[in-house]
Amino acid sequence: MATPRKSAQQQAAREKALAKAKELTERHEKLIELAADFFQRQEQAELVRADAKKKADALLAKAEEDAQDAVRGAARTVRAMLDSGEPKSGVSARLGLSAGELKRLLDLLSEDEKKSSTENNSPAAPEAADRESQNAAV
Repeated sequence: MATPRKSAQQQAAREKALAKAKELTERHEKLIELAADFFQRQEQAELVRADAKKKADALLAKAEEDAQDAVRGAARTVRAMLDSGEPKSGVSARLGLSAGELKRLLDLLSEDEKKSSTENNSPAAPEAADRESQNAAV
């Protein structure tokens, strides 16, 4: 049998190199597609987290607002008990509040009344001040 010509050997080596390069190129392209998918999913995860954080912050803000409204309602109840003639010590004992806690609730109402009187410029502010001074005397 005759030995293959040098040009035939070169052609076979070239074809083998091209086949290997094609295989490497296909693998490289597949890895690029997978990497792009990875980065897309990472970005999607960050968007989901950011959206969830925004919703959680809004929910917490609403909950805090509702809780403050409830505390103000409780303070109005304390004020109503005092307005009925019950002494502060009796209200504190009945509700299980310390004197400081009772004062904080009443101060909260006073702050709200001051804010609303300055916002509305209504004549209710002197009446509120009169009630405060009456309650302070008790």
